[in-house]
Amino acid sequence: MVHIDYLHWQHKITLGAESAWGEIVVGLDDLHQAVRTIVLTPKRSVPTEPEKFCDAVNYLDRPPAVAIPAIKREIWDAITKWEPRIVLSGIEAEVINFAHYAVTISWYPVEAVAKEIQRTTVQLQEAA
Repeated sequence: MVHIDYLHWQHKITLGAESAWGEIVVGLDDLHQAVRTIVLTPKRSVPTEPEKFCDAVNYLDRPPAVAIPAIKREIWDAITKWEPRIVLSGIEAEVINFAHYAVTISWYPVEAVAKEIQRTTVQLQEAA
């Protein structure tokens, strides 16, 4: 039996050969992973939670002047609604090449006394 001494944890999500079954993330790593999961999972893609997550990827083929404000709004709304353990302090988005955006989400944990800003960077791109 595995005993977990952490209040917040989840299974580690990794892709490819580096993934290992049974690994977990805790603390700030748990929150970074939760933010990335919310941003990269489209709404209506999880049958048990159809309204959860974010539709930021819907704006990838739009011009940056349209896409960047819409992506930032989608991410802000989704994270503030679905991740109550953090407080957002800002979102920056930039074009990294055609139809790809890098989004940096600045946040801090709700329980933080020092409120040290954390940054999670997510690359939005068309699915292969």
